[in-house]
Amino acid sequence: MNAKLQRGFSIVELMVSILLGLILMAGILSIFFSSKVTYFANEKTARLQENGRVALDFVSHDIRASGYGGCARGVPFNSTLNTPTALLWSYAFPLQGFESNGAGGYTPALGIVLDPAPLDTSDVIVVRTALRDGHALRVESNLAALTSPISVLNAVPAPVDAGTVMMISDCNAASVFQVTGWTSGAPNGTITHAVGGASPGNATDDLGYLYQAGARVAPLQTMIYYVANDPVTGQPGLFRQTGAVQPAELLIEGVQALQVGYAEDTTGDRIADQYGPANTVTNWNDVIAVTLALLIRSEENGNTINANQYPLLTAALGGPTLGPFNDRRQRMVFTTSIAVRNRAW
Repeated sequence: MNAKLQRGFSIVELMVSILLGLILMAGILSIFFSSKVTYFANEKTARLQENGRVALDFVSHDIRASGYGGCARGVPFNSTLNTPTALLWSYAFPLQGFESNGAGGYTPALGIVLDPAPLDTSDVIVVRTALRDGHALRVESNLAALTSPISVLNAVPAPVDAGTVMMISDCNAASVFQVTGWTSGAPNGTITHAVGGASPGNATDDLGYLYQAGARVAPLQTMIYYVANDPVTGQPGLFRQTGAVQPAELLIEGVQALQVGYAEDTTGDRIADQYGPANTVTNWNDVIAVTLALLIRSEENGNTINANQYPLLTAALGGPTLGPFNDRRQRMVFTTSIAVRNRAW
């Protein structure tokens, strides 16, 4: 056979080409792996930021609206409820806070058992305001007596349910009561507020003031925000209890700690005079701003040990420094200050 007609590669050439191919493949895989790691790191950061923003939005929205009573500012306040100073029904105060001592106790005393139980790293804040997405009603005729039913425009279905806690107010007075019944009529129906009813019930049917046509009637709600472990997953999250309904609702996963500080106006000039944790507040009606700090952690483990420390608020506001946790989860601290609009302006 003529050697000039033979074609192909030698063993050395094949080995060199294979080596070059492996080098190129290793480079491509390295770039792919690096891009994948960067993508997942960015995704975890984005999820942390999203959880932090949403968690702050939930709490901030209700704090801003706390204590809303229309034009009823600085007017005589009356409650017909059986337990008007109990945590769930103390509508004389727009909000209240409870400072965790890090060992399962609170100052002042919490006065209620929460389900699930709060974490030791969590302060508790209670917000009282008009029912979110609730509809305010207008009084259609003057009350004939302090115990008279309240006349409002008739609607189908009934605009109120028995057991609903409501506030009737104008620019002269405000009264909290529990609805015990609704009577349909034309064109107006009536809301009754008799003694008794479901918990908490009315201790009296005396509203304390003869409200006139045009007064406002609105449903109220109490919301308790805190951090606890999810009973299903065992992971921490931000919980909200609405009224007496238990267990509390899980709002945001990954929230590991909540710390709250309060700005108090002690001179009535709507300028904060002192700042501190809940156990230093002298009058909750004087709180005009709230500072929140949330520690959020990632749901998935990363590649490096997290040995960082995370200060939550300042020492003057009772904020602890948490960590190091020495695990592989990424964490971020989110802080904001919220004006209590119905007290600050």
